[in-house]
Amino acid sequence: EEIHLFLGDHPGEFVVLDVVYERDKHEMSSEQQLSVLQLLSSTFDATMVTQEDVDSWFHLPTLTLGELQNRGKNILLLINDHFVIGGGSGLVSSSSSNEGLCYDFDHVAREFGCHRNGNFMKNKWHDTDRAHTLLQRNETFLEGACNDCHVFMNSQFVLTPQPPRNIRDALGLLFGAKSLRPVSLARDLYRKDVLEAFIRDNAENKWNIVLLDFVDLCPQLVRFLIGLNSPKHMTIQHASVSPKNNGGAIIDVTKRINTLMKRNCCLYLLDFTEDLELISVMEGTLKLDAQFDGEDPLNFVIPFGRNTEYLLCDV
Repeated sequence: EEIHLFLGDHPGEFVVLDVVYERDKHEMSSEQQLSVLQLLSSTFDATMVTQEDVDSWFHLPTLTLGELQNRGKNILLLINDHFVIGGGSGLVSSSSSNEGLCYDFDHVAREFGCHRNGNFMKNKWHDTDRAHTLLQRNETFLEGACNDCHVFMNSQFVLTPQPPRNIRDALGLLFGAKSLRPVSLARDLYRKDVLEAFIRDNAENKWNIVLLDFVDLCPQLVRFLIGLNSPKHMTIQHASVSPKNNGGAIIDVTKRINTLMKRNCCLYLLDFTEDLELISVMEGTLKLDAQFDGEDPLNFVIPFGRNTEYLLCDV
């Protein structure tokens, strides 16, 4: 119900709801499973993607958010195999109205609008509490599945607390050098030279769904990910740096700036000195002359220091 209210308040959003039945933890009868499917269907009703939609226009390789909004659809309901595999070929209803009726995946999709998750999304839990291991595994996951554009790719950037592996880990927990709290782990990941630099430097990869558990720690990164989808190309005609303490000498960084453009639509500077290859220049002013497709030229004057980040995109 909360998700339904959220979508009502934010009609421009699109939600993929993956409902996982964990049979090894909670056993449900066929009737209970059917009740869950009926609840999902009745709650989201006309706003959910139906099997008829999938058959006619909901094709992921060409689908756009604009098309979803124009058709009034804002949620895709997915279920895992245990919903229909548990009883053999499918759920078997014992109710008086549907006694003996078998619900396989096709029947469930057509009657309830709940689709097999494996048909629409690839998803991998990386199960690590180490930031750099998490980044490497995400890169491997995306490389292994990058040729499949027929499903959503869910890249999970979520660290998972791990039990002590050895005496050193146990001592770290005991004396406070190590923590099992997710927010403590996030400090190692949500740094601009770790998570943000990784995604920025790999922006040409086919990022699709990016799962983050502390989005409030990286608002610029969220804007950057959204900006990567912009259809408007951006051109940097000229860029120069005026160092704060360099006798007024101006440094032309036009060529360097253009090498930092991502998907021809986003410029994301995390460290001006390093990104622009400014030897010993820690403070100054960056002047940009830019233009988005079909729009008037724009001029930007950006003062920067040691900790300045800057994002330019059509968002």
